[in-house]
Amino acid sequence: MKTRISLRAFNLAVCGLAVAAFAACGGDDGGGGGSGGAGGAGSAGSTTSAGTVDPSTTTASTGTTDPATTSTAASTSASTGAGAGPQTIEMIDDMEDNDNAILAEGGRVGYWYTFNDATEGATQTPPPDPEGTGEEPFTMTALEPARGQSTYAARSWGTGFTEWGAGFGFDLNSPEGVKASYDASAYTGITFWAKLGPGSGTSATVMISDPGTDPAGGACSDKCDAWQKTFPATEEWQQFTIPFADLKQGGWGDPAGTEQIDAAKLYSLQFQIGKAPEFDLYIDDLGFYN
Repeated sequence: MKTRISLRAFNLAVCGLAVAAFAACGGDDGGGGGSGGAGGAGSAGSTTSAGTVDPSTTTASTGTTDPATTSTAASTSASTGAGAGPQTIEMIDDMEDNDNAILAEGGRVGYWYTFNDATEGATQTPPPDPEGTGEEPFTMTALEPARGQSTYAARSWGTGFTEWGAGFGFDLNSPEGVKASYDASAYTGITFWAKLGPGSGTSATVMISDPGTDPAGGACSDKCDAWQKTFPATEEWQQFTIPFADLKQGGWGDPAGTEQIDAAKLYSLQFQIGKAPEFDLYIDDLGFYN
């Protein structure tokens, strides 16, 4: 079990201060994070920062409990961007090792974590670990039944988030707890399988940060607004193919200073569901593609 401990959460949590204001206005339809927006961030004093603020790479309690909401529907595919879908895939994580680390391939080092808006009384499983204790690391949820050859998926679920929502993700390059950028310029975008549990709405948002949209890049601090794309998830498994070129900022925070994401310097990759009475999001077989 990999439980790398990080102490970066405190420095990054400040980026959540502007999220509540954005959530009240709604997301940018051109790839924004929907009702919570821009990929939000943990509010001050919240569990950890989120979305564009790139929270701690430490993880939280096991997600292997309560796999009951897995769908038995047949897998389908969908593309949210131009083109016919991925031709080759460089797997970031297939979840099959059931631990909290992404695959140690291509120079990537990252650990799954969860984040939320700290609504009082709300719950999230696995819970965030803002202090980086590593006592309850994020693990994967067993799929019953399996999705073809896949038997585990990354998953987070909960209830009651009313500011901008909750989500989960990882840094792409954080050896020894020091966050650095990762060069993904050889790839066209990302591809993954996703589904929602019952009562979780009709969409989720993927968010990726770069030097202009992450505190580690030095261009933003408390209004880091990640590049993002909302995708129409359902209760059936679908494969989504999202080109980097389709990602847009949420529009609530600091401008990145560029027209498109800098794929040569990526920091974090996250998934978020906006504010909702309840949420349950599964992600599987996540990779870069050409």
